[in-house]
Amino acid sequence: MKKSLISMALLLASTGVFAGNQSDSNYPENPILRPLTLNDGTIAVSGAISWGEEKDKSRGELNLNAAYGLTDDLTIGFAGLDYRVLARNNNRTGLELAVGVGLRGFQESTSNGDAIGYGADLNGKYVFNQDIAMTFSLGHVIWDEEHLANKSENRFSVGVQSKVAKNWTAFTNYTYRDLKGFTQDKAHSVHSGLNYTLSNNIDVGMYASYDNFEAQENGYDLKNNFDRSLGLYLTYRF
Repeated sequence: MKKSLISMALLLASTGVFAGNQSDSNYPENPILRPLTLNDGTIAVSGAISWGEEKDKSRGELNLNAAYGLTDDLTIGFAGLDYRVLARNNNRTGLELAVGVGLRGFQESTSNGDAIGYGADLNGKYVFNQDIAMTFSLGHVIWDEEHLANKSENRFSVGVQSKVAKNWTAFTNYTYRDLKGFTQDKAHSVHSGLNYTLSNNIDVGMYASYDNFEAQENGYDLKNNFDRSLGLYLTYRF
């Protein structure tokens, strides 16, 4: 459950649906133009219902998340802190950068104990125009193991946001994990979905995910992992 909350928070942040302030007249309704951090004083809450499979076992999950904009450039949320170091002028085209620190994953094991991932990353967004943007991230994670030897990994992500129709934005994100100390030496994940902007402060959408991280082979239980999943989400900002 904890890992799912973190994953959902990161997914919503990377796709741009978990940012903004409806009271700011300069805040773009278009997700492609939205900043990487929340505006000053903004609260964002989100929920997602997902259904997934892992090793031919399937289950449903309800995931919740919340974040708060301490300033226009500093956001605190379930996954930690994000600080914008380079903003786009009036949230228009160009490059935007933010650094983040905090929780990056959670794994449970009845035999080997729990593992908590702490990390830091550099997140970027380049807006070409109001119809398309690229997102990317470079990060390092240290896994604090309860009983096993501690592990680490480097993460590299790249994604695209594209307007496909009025109020509809498609997104996809690919992540490569360079694993250190795990049974696997690498893992891949892909998240894709479709976001509908119901209003300036409400988004609804659907997503599909694939992840080839082998939980059992790396000493963890299946309950915090999905090979494949489908979900629906709602985000509200006020």
